[in-house]
Amino acid sequence: MLLTNEQFEKEQLAGAPPPVEGVSLADQVIVITGGNTGLGLEAAKHYAIRGPQKVIIVCRNEKKGQDAVERIKAETGFQNVDLWIADFADFESVKALKPKIDALDRLDILIENAGIASQEYEITKDGWEASLQVNVLGPALHVFLSLPKLLSTGQKHPETTPRVVMVSSDVHYWAKFPAEVINAPKPLEAMSQRENWVSSNRYLESKALDVMFARTLQSHLSNSITICALNPGFCTTELNRTITGPAAEHVVALRKKLGLTAEEGSRQLLFAGIGQRESESKLRGAYVSFSRVSECSDFILSEDGRKLEGSMWRELVDVLGGVDETVKGVVEEYLS
Repeated sequence: MLLTNEQFEKEQLAGAPPPVEGVSLADQVIVITGGNTGLGLEAAKHYAIRGPQKVIIVCRNEKKGQDAVERIKAETGFQNVDLWIADFADFESVKALKPKIDALDRLDILIENAGIASQEYEITKDGWEASLQVNVLGPALHVFLSLPKLLSTGQKHPETTPRVVMVSSDVHYWAKFPAEVINAPKPLEAMSQRENWVSSNRYLESKALDVMFARTLQSHLSNSITICALNPGFCTTELNRTITGPAAEHVVALRKKLGLTAEEGSRQLLFAGIGQRESESKLRGAYVSFSRVSECSDFILSEDGRKLEGSMWRELVDVLGGVDETVKGVVEEYLS
């Protein structure tokens, strides 16, 4: 599928579908990364008012995170909200979440919402381009570390199917991957190099990789878990807060014309977590946009896209397996 500017504007102007209703979250545990602001914060409120056992938000700043926890409690009346601290630009920080995940009695919904959009080329302490690590590698590591708990939840509670939601974007349709990346045996490593980094394209690329990750992970899993990639729509959030100059002016103008509120966008994080339970199979490995399963980009479905998806997956497993041996065990034990 291709996405034209006209189609993009039409979808945005049509507005956000209403929140999913009539689904019980009794006894369920929900984890939302990037939950202290924007889409994550508003999604946490949506989940909280639906009466789960617990909502856990993950963010990197303790003060902002605690403020968000108190806000969720005050605005929803739901009190069982926990805060976990993790910086997705730091593998050790993500690894430190594993004991907390393992200590949960269950994990029903995992929303991978943390992300950045940056104009500056920056390398993390782990040696990766920052937005690539925060948007792709860090969330993938978190998912791998969470898989045993998600799978055990599905086994112990067969009445529910745990879900993992990778928050992507419709901008993935416009991502342009250079031949040097597509043909590289290690495309993520190639993408981290300065010569393959274009500020206006990197966020788009990272969101396409999130779609690929969801598709490939689902293909290696049984039907006991549902993995999907999600487009929340173009929303007015803090995502682009570091952008300056003409690019910032363009974003501001576009928000005024087409932007959804963070609450409207968060309805999609709710839908991807609890919607369409009557036809679960349709969401497995799917790309979801405006409360419906949609076709992902033509590039992802192309020969080059499939080639990149395969090499990206192999490299991701290898890299993250080197970061934490737990990943190797998860792959060997749970993935076909």
